[in-house]
Amino acid sequence: MNHLIKSTTLLTISNILTRVIALVFMVILARVLSVSDYGLFRYLLTLSMMYAIGFSWINTTLAKFVSEKKNFGSIVSDGLFSGIIIFAILSIIILIFEKNPLFIILFLLAVFVDDFYLGFVRGILNYVKLSGYRVVENIIQLVFLLISYIIFRNISLTAAIVFYSIAGILSLLIFESYRREIKISKSVSKNNIFKIYKYALPVTLGSIGWSLMFGINAIFINKFYGTEYVAYFSIGETIAQIFTFFPTAIATILLPKVSALKDKTKIRKPLTLALWGTTIISILMLIPLAFYKEWLINIVFSEKYIYAAVVILPLAMGQIMISLLGIYSSIFQGLNKPGIPSIIIGITAIINIIFSYFLIKNYGIIGAGLSNAITCTLALIISMIVFEIKWKKYSRM
Repeated sequence: MNHLIKSTTLLTISNILTRVIALVFMVILARVLSVSDYGLFRYLLTLSMMYAIGFSWINTTLAKFVSEKKNFGSIVSDGLFSGIIIFAILSIIILIFEKNPLFIILFLLAVFVDDFYLGFVRGILNYVKLSGYRVVENIIQLVFLLISYIIFRNISLTAAIVFYSIAGILSLLIFESYRREIKISKSVSKNNIFKIYKYALPVTLGSIGWSLMFGINAIFINKFYGTEYVAYFSIGETIAQIFTFFPTAIATILLPKVSALKDKTKIRKPLTLALWGTTIISILMLIPLAFYKEWLINIVFSEKYIYAAVVILPLAMGQIMISLLGIYSSIFQGLNKPGIPSIIIGITAIINIIFSYFLIKNYGIIGAGLSNAITCTLALIISMIVFEIKWKKYSRM
């Protein structure tokens, strides 16, 4: 338990640093770009995340199978090979159908590198790389941005996307050059690929739900109101991310830990601690945010984004619910039941699409925030009920 607390503390600090640096990057970008260009940046990033559903399984799948094997070279190679094939197919589709294909492909590459490397280091539980990779990646993004602004006194949308997209590759190279742990096998194992796809299918279906749950809002907002309102909504989402710092660290550790447990009944205590810890910390952060949201936006992002204040509280509530849901999802995945959170998020994502369409059409970004909060809460309640049913089953075994 002490090791779990120390590891969680390290990853929580890492998550805070990562999000703070990412926030600084977005703040500078929001201040330098026009509201419309910043909205386009966030819209294209969201669109790339939806395409990334195709290889969204790679993070969880690598974490699962790498944690179970000492000789994991073939699993890593087969997972990487499968991911590259899917990335190539998605890139061709983007080139044919999208208006800004090169920008979306660059974003897609960044997501692929992050998912692959974080899945791998999560599987081997290398806490230095797991906690440091995103920190270094975000530092590289920020340094590139600042250098560009200092030299040219301006930052173009193209430069911002390039800086954002290549930083992950550079961070990976830095960590692996310091201590190489990725093992690549020269051969391809059909058995491994079959196991990967068997596990990856429900994970991918769940990712469809996650992407629709959060990506559909930007699409509907852009459809009805344009990229400026996408920018306002994105500012609210960025601020609401502070509620993910602690639970993300917990969920990252729970999957491989639960997967390695022989006695599955022992998961009750860490789960309870994680849920109560997340809830208490979230409430402590929510209270001051409710009173000072306009002041925060004005100081950090500037007055031109002040309208984003109307959506912060519903987005914050939704983020708290989804953070708690993420803890349950990691538990189910560690129990080799990835289909459970996938089905739950898939059902609630469909509900969110319906709610979002009508609420955004009639109430704008406030409607998007309300739809998100309602459906995230519903997904959490269903997950809690299903876990209790499964827990009784494990307790009787």
